[in-house]
Amino acid sequence: MKNKKRTAIQRNKDVMGSLLQVTLMKLSKEMRKKINLLQSGNLLPGFPPIPDSQLRYANLEVTVDKMVQILGPEEAVKITFRILRDMNLHNIADELKREHIRNHALSCLPSRPLSSERSKQEEIEERIEVNLSQSLTDTKEQLLRNVLGKVDQAMRMTDPLQTSPDNLVTEVYEESRGAYRFKCPSAGLFPSGVTGLGFGMEGEGEVLYWTVPWDRRLLAQRGKRPAGPLFKFTCLKGSVCQLQLPHCELHSKGGCDFLSVAHVMDDSLEFIRDVQITDKHVILNISGFSAYGIVREDDSPTVPIHALVLLFYKLPVVPKKRSILNVLLLPRNVMIREVQEEWKRRNGDQETYIETNTHCQLIPKQEYTLSTDLTDEHQIRPKDAAFVDFESYENYIPTFQLFLQTVVEQVDLLLKEKDGAESVWDRLVWLPVSPTEIISTASGPLPVGPPANPPTLSGEDFITKHRVKLEECMGELQPILLKLQDCKVLNNVEREKIDNISSRIQRNKALLDMIMRKGPRAQEQLYQALKKEDPYLVEDLEEETS
Repeated sequence: MKNKKRTAIQRNKDVMGSLLQVTLMKLSKEMRKKINLLQSGNLLPGFPPIPDSQLRYANLEVTVDKMVQILGPEEAVKITFRILRDMNLHNIADELKREHIRNHALSCLPSRPLSSERSKQEEIEERIEVNLSQSLTDTKEQLLRNVLGKVDQAMRMTDPLQTSPDNLVTEVYEESRGAYRFKCPSAGLFPSGVTGLGFGMEGEGEVLYWTVPWDRRLLAQRGKRPAGPLFKFTCLKGSVCQLQLPHCELHSKGGCDFLSVAHVMDDSLEFIRDVQITDKHVILNISGFSAYGIVREDDSPTVPIHALVLLFYKLPVVPKKRSILNVLLLPRNVMIREVQEEWKRRNGDQETYIETNTHCQLIPKQEYTLSTDLTDEHQIRPKDAAFVDFESYENYIPTFQLFLQTVVEQVDLLLKEKDGAESVWDRLVWLPVSPTEIISTASGPLPVGPPANPPTLSGEDFITKHRVKLEECMGELQPILLKLQDCKVLNNVEREKIDNISSRIQRNKALLDMIMRKGPRAQEQLYQALKKEDPYLVEDLEEETS
């Protein structure tokens, strides 16, 4: 009987050890460091620490063996689960819980052996079980909170990449460039309050970043589709070692399981799966900058996501008093400022962004119905519409339009699933009746950088003078090609011809040849596109002229 019990105990250790090893493989280096600190410090009362020398160079298998040996198999799993939850790694924690239940580990443990049959090791295991078996009691909860607090404190002493309320950053939106300039004073993890991004800095630094269009055709060839904006970065000062990209998935619905990060370079595209996913961000360690964006598997299941309902209002035209309220359904991680700028580019000052509580949860491709409390002299078109812009990060088209034939100062808007009983979004909206009532449509009180100095050369002169340098230095062409195609400088055949050239320099040469043949107006369009997408290249070349 003693041998059977020993066999059962060993079998349970093996099962739990394998489960922990698979779980820890999903963690980043920083998260594993936290687990090791938990084991090597005097942080668990009543349990001897594992010597740091045994864990410093230990692989996953050795780390798990030590955890099971010191804590016992069941408690190692339970404490790991709670640590993961406390670190907001809910998807990994939930998967650990599911696998633990599936293995029926708790029900397989043998009863306590007789005292005369127990070895010294079994007495240690019993002591561990007695001290930690009440895993959901207040005592255990307090113990775990104390442990995590000590681990966090220890990590802050050795690892600068930790968020601190004292971290002061400066973020300026440079309207002339369409870019964000992000400055931080020291090493640390710095969140952006404007775009939702986060930067792990190795020291004082400065980052310039902006969004660029996705090449959806290239993503589709690799079985992917966009799940966030594509950001292009330039590190002006210091070094960035970690990047946090905002996502719009719901952990509880499993959408995070199908996310990865696309790393877009001049001549290549790679997908990074070694990431950490929290409730709001996909986190990855980086060693250099180019363009990064979140993507999802093309065949991933359809599940609800965090979404936004954005409103743009076209003011009444006197004396007709007619107006239009445009309603956009978009994913949560869209750049609201860029939506505003795109609408301003299309409509000038005729439409204004209406501030309201925008957040809701929507199901991609699900049909929704918009309704109001108005009784007459209004129409909503279309009556029903599907949420199809769940991966729209460049083109912002209204899902619904509310046409008003009289001056309306307030309206109650309700969004429901088609034929559904409960609303998924319900807001009272105040509408301005004249331009003097319009408040600032900026998404936040951001300082605006000074306008760029006017160019010393025309577009034609700039392209002609710097032709050789442009062939060598132009980088990512896709956003430039898109702008040139939008303004009819290039057609589909010409763009495809450029896309099919493998060499970056030869692509640049082919584009410049086409533009030179098309004359001064085409050269001006290329110049403006370069100022928008590669402002520092243009400034450097123009400084050579002055």
